[in-house]
Amino acid sequence: MDERTEQEAKQTDVPVSTSGSGANEDDAGVDKGTLIRDAIVFQLKLVIDGVRDLVLIPVSFVGALVSLVHPGRNAGKTFYDIVAFGRETEKQINLFEAANRILPESERTTPSELDGLVDQVEGYMKREYNSARFSAARERIDALMQRMEREFGDSGR
Repeated sequence: MDERTEQEAKQTDVPVSTSGSGANEDDAGVDKGTLIRDAIVFQLKLVIDGVRDLVLIPVSFVGALVSLVHPGRNAGKTFYDIVAFGRETEKQINLFEAANRILPESERTTPSELDGLVDQVEGYMKREYNSARFSAARERIDALMQRMEREFGDSGR
C-alpha cells in the first residue's frame, strides 16, 4: 500500500491536515474520536516497537559475535543483515505516522502495511459498532461519552 486513497480516508473518517503549515494542533482539524484512535494506535505501535527492540538486542549481539568469529569475504554480513531487518521492521511499524496530521505534505510518511491493517480493523469495528446487533451497546457508549463530556467539560479546545 503506497498511499491512502481518498476513498480509504473517507471510509475510516480520519481527517488529515491539508493546510500544510504544521503550525499548531488547531491546524490538524482533529476531533476527539480521531485523537483517541491515534493515541491507541500509537500505544500499540510502541508495544510492537518495544518487543521488536527486545528481540533485536540479543539477536544483534549474537550476529555481531558470529560476524567477528567468522570473518572473511562477507565479514559482518550476519550482523548487517540483522540491522537491515531492523530497519525494514521500523518502516513497517511506522511509529510516528500520526504526526502526518500536522506535518506539511512534503514531510509526511507513506502509510505502511501495519497502518493498512489498523485501518482494516478500524473499518470492521466501525461497521460492527454501527450494525443493528450492537445498537444497545452503541447507545451505552454514546451515553458514557456524553456523560464524560459533561463531567470533564470541553477544556481540550
